[in-house]
Amino acid sequence: MRPSITHPRRSHGFSLIEMVVTIMILSILGGVTAYTISHGAQAYLGSRDIVTTLSKLRLASERLAREIRSVRRDPAAPAQYDFNGFPTASNLSFDRLEADGVTVTTVSIDGSGNPITLEYDTPGGAHTLTDQVASFALAYYQADGVTAATSTSDIAFVEFELVLQDANGNSYPQRTRVALRQQE
Repeated sequence: MRPSITHPRRSHGFSLIEMVVTIMILSILGGVTAYTISHGAQAYLGSRDIVTTLSKLRLASERLAREIRSVRRDPAAPAQYDFNGFPTASNLSFDRLEADGVTVTTVSIDGSGNPITLEYDTPGGAHTLTDQVASFALAYYQADGVTAATSTSDIAFVEFELVLQDANGNSYPQRTRVALRQQE
């Protein structure tokens, strides 16, 4: 009979090469994960800025349109409640008859700077409509919708263009044309 040769027991564990390969694989996976999370966070922040700017643009445009729509217009005779002087390309002021039929409120829109403000004489005070203004312009048209108005009595449409700019320099324009309501 042959004598049996016994081998020493192999220890259980990882070799240095196995550990180095595992660490390299984990670091590659970690780098890819960090890159993906970083770009996802940047996309979220960029989207949030865009949504915030577009919300400001929508709210300011709706508020301006609602206020301008309250100007009364009488093509046959000068309106009792009308513009206070001929409006400019950046400012507009008019008297608005309130729902009680007696109270008159002077409304002023000042778009000459950033922010655009809306001011009432009762209660007094200016309110910010929006900031981030890149540009703001008002235009006034006669009843045909094409010819520029030459006096307050022939203004039938007021058009405004509002452009807001976000922190990244992206511009968001909005153009709105408002038909003035007929004298009742």
